[in-house]
Amino acid sequence: MSSSSSSLSKGKLTLIKSGAIFAAGVLVALPMSTTDGARADAQGKFDREQTMLMNLKGMPNSTGFFIVQSSEKSKMIVRDLTKGLRQLEEVDKAYSKSRGKPDSRHLEGTKLKLINATKSAERLHEELWDSYLDLKKSISETLVLEEAKKGRND
Repeated sequence: MSSSSSSLSKGKLTLIKSGAIFAAGVLVALPMSTTDGARADAQGKFDREQTMLMNLKGMPNSTGFFIVQSSEKSKMIVRDLTKGLRQLEEVDKAYSKSRGKPDSRHLEGTKLKLINATKSAERLHEELWDSYLDLKKSISETLVLEEAKKGRND
Protein backbone atom coordinates (compact mmCIF):
# COMPACT_ATOMS: atom_id res chain seq x y z
CA MET A 1 0.00 0.00 0.00
CA SER A 2 1.45 3.36 -0.93
CA SER A 3 1.88 6.25 1.49
CA SER A 4 -0.81 8.35 -0.19
CA SER A 5 -3.41 5.57 -0.11
CA SER A 6 -2.52 4.87 3.52
CA SER A 7 -3.10 8.50 4.50
CA LEU A 8 -6.29 8.49 2.42
CA SER A 9 -7.53 5.47 4.40
CA LYS A 10 -6.69 7.22 7.66
CA GLY A 11 -8.58 10.29 6.49
CA LYS A 12 -11.60 8.15 5.67
CA LEU A 13 -11.35 6.48 9.09
CA THR A 14 -11.25 9.86 10.80
CA LEU A 15 -14.28 10.97 8.78
CA ILE A 16 -16.15 7.80 9.73
CA LYS A 17 -15.30 8.31 13.42
CA SER A 18 -16.52 11.91 13.26
CA GLY A 19 -19.75 10.79 11.61
CA ALA A 20 -20.27 8.12 14.27
CA ILE A 21 -19.78 10.66 17.07
CA PHE A 22 -22.22 13.01 15.35
CA ALA A 23 -24.80 10.26 14.87
CA ALA A 24 -24.51 9.15 18.50
CA GLY A 25 -25.04 12.73 19.66
CA VAL A 26 -28.10 13.12 17.47
CA LEU A 27 -29.60 9.83 18.64
CA VAL A 28 -29.09 10.77 22.27
CA ALA A 29 -30.52 14.28 21.94
CA LEU A 30 -33.46 13.76 19.58
CA PRO A 31 -35.79 12.06 22.05
CA MET A 32 -35.07 14.83 24.55
CA SER A 33 -35.95 17.84 22.45
CA THR A 34 -39.16 19.71 23.14
CA THR A 35 -41.17 22.15 21.10
CA ASP A 36 -43.33 23.80 23.74
CA GLY A 37 -40.70 24.79 26.31
CA ALA A 38 -42.87 23.48 29.17
CA ARG A 39 -41.38 21.96 32.31
CA ALA A 40 -40.63 18.26 32.28
CA ASP A 41 -43.87 16.31 32.38
CA ALA A 42 -44.76 12.73 33.22
CA GLN A 43 -43.77 11.59 29.72
CA GLY A 44 -40.14 12.61 30.37
CA LYS A 45 -39.93 15.69 28.15
CA PHE A 46 -37.39 18.28 29.15
CA ASP A 47 -37.83 22.04 29.24
CA ARG A 48 -35.69 24.32 27.08
CA GLU A 49 -32.91 24.77 29.63
CA GLN A 50 -32.68 21.05 30.38
CA THR A 51 -32.48 20.34 26.67
CA MET A 52 -29.72 22.93 26.26
CA LEU A 53 -27.84 21.27 29.13
CA MET A 54 -28.21 17.82 27.54
CA ASN A 55 -27.13 19.14 24.16
CA LEU A 56 -23.77 20.19 25.63
CA LYS A 57 -22.71 16.55 25.65
CA GLY A 58 -22.45 15.84 21.97
CA MET A 59 -24.57 17.83 19.58
CA PRO A 60 -22.67 19.33 16.63
CA ASN A 61 -20.86 22.51 17.59
CA SER A 62 -21.44 21.86 21.30
CA THR A 63 -18.91 21.88 24.11
CA GLY A 64 -18.74 18.08 24.20
CA PHE A 65 -18.39 17.88 20.43
CA PHE A 66 -15.46 20.31 20.46
CA ILE A 67 -13.77 18.48 23.33
CA VAL A 68 -14.08 15.11 21.57
CA GLN A 69 -12.83 16.55 18.27
CA SER A 70 -9.85 18.17 20.01
CA SER A 71 -9.11 14.94 21.85
CA GLU A 72 -9.05 13.02 18.55
CA LYS A 73 -6.74 15.63 17.02
CA SER A 74 -4.38 15.40 19.98
CA LYS A 75 -4.21 11.60 19.50
CA MET A 76 -3.28 12.17 15.85
CA ILE A 77 -0.61 14.66 16.93
CA VAL A 78 0.90 12.08 19.31
CA ARG A 79 0.93 9.48 16.53
CA ASP A 80 2.49 11.84 13.99
CA LEU A 81 5.13 13.15 16.40
CA THR A 82 6.05 9.57 17.34
CA LYS A 83 6.48 8.68 13.65
CA GLY A 84 8.57 11.81 13.10
CA LEU A 85 10.73 11.01 16.12
CA ARG A 86 11.43 7.46 14.89
CA GLN A 87 12.31 8.80 11.45
CA LEU A 88 14.61 11.43 12.93
CA GLU A 89 16.40 8.82 15.06
CA GLU A 90 16.96 6.50 12.09
CA VAL A 91 18.24 9.26 9.81
CA ASP A 92 20.52 10.63 12.53
CA LYS A 93 21.89 7.13 13.16
CA ALA A 94 22.46 6.48 9.43
CA TYR A 95 24.09 9.89 8.91
CA SER A 96 26.46 9.43 11.86
CA LYS A 97 27.39 5.94 10.70
CA SER A 98 28.07 7.19 7.16
CA ARG A 99 30.46 9.80 8.56
CA GLY A 100 32.43 7.20 10.52
CA LYS A 101 31.12 8.41 13.91
CA PRO A 102 28.39 5.92 14.82
CA ASP A 103 28.08 7.21 18.38
CA SER A 104 27.56 10.86 17.37
CA ARG A 105 24.07 12.29 17.39
CA HIS A 106 23.72 15.53 15.47
CA LEU A 107 19.99 15.97 15.99
CA GLU A 108 19.80 15.25 19.72
CA GLY A 109 18.34 18.70 20.55
CA THR A 110 15.53 18.26 18.07
CA LYS A 111 14.92 14.75 19.35
CA LEU A 112 14.50 16.03 22.92
CA LYS A 113 12.08 18.72 21.77
CA LEU A 114 10.02 16.13 19.90
CA ILE A 115 9.93 13.88 22.96
CA ASN A 116 8.71 16.80 25.10
CA ALA A 117 6.12 17.78 22.49
CA THR A 118 4.84 14.19 22.33
CA LYS A 119 4.49 14.04 26.11
CA SER A 120 2.65 17.38 26.09
CA ALA A 121 0.25 16.11 23.42
CA GLU A 122 -0.35 12.94 25.44
CA ARG A 123 -1.13 15.01 28.54
CA LEU A 124 -3.45 17.21 26.47
CA HIS A 125 -5.31 14.16 25.19
CA GLU A 126 -5.73 12.81 28.73
CA GLU A 127 -6.90 16.21 30.03
CA LEU A 128 -9.40 16.64 27.19
CA TRP A 129 -10.86 13.19 27.64
CA ASP A 130 -11.08 13.72 31.41
CA SER A 131 -12.86 17.03 30.74
CA TYR A 132 -15.38 15.30 28.49
CA LEU A 133 -16.09 12.59 31.07
CA ASP A 134 -16.45 15.26 33.75
CA LEU A 135 -18.85 17.24 31.54
CA LYS A 136 -21.06 14.18 31.01
CA LYS A 137 -21.01 13.32 34.71
CA SER A 138 -21.81 16.90 35.76
CA ILE A 139 -24.74 17.13 33.37
CA SER A 140 -26.18 13.81 34.52
CA GLU A 141 -25.75 14.69 38.20
CA THR A 142 -27.36 18.09 37.68
CA LEU A 143 -30.40 16.59 35.99
CA VAL A 144 -30.72 13.78 38.55
CA LEU A 145 -30.50 16.23 41.47
CA GLU A 146 -33.11 18.46 39.82
CA GLU A 147 -35.48 15.53 39.36
CA ALA A 148 -34.93 14.44 42.98
CA LYS A 149 -35.78 17.95 44.24
CA LYS A 150 -38.80 18.05 41.96
CA GLY A 151 -39.96 14.67 43.28
CA ARG A 152 -39.79 15.90 46.89
CA ASN A 153 -41.79 19.01 46.04
CA ASP A 154 -44.63 17.07 44.38
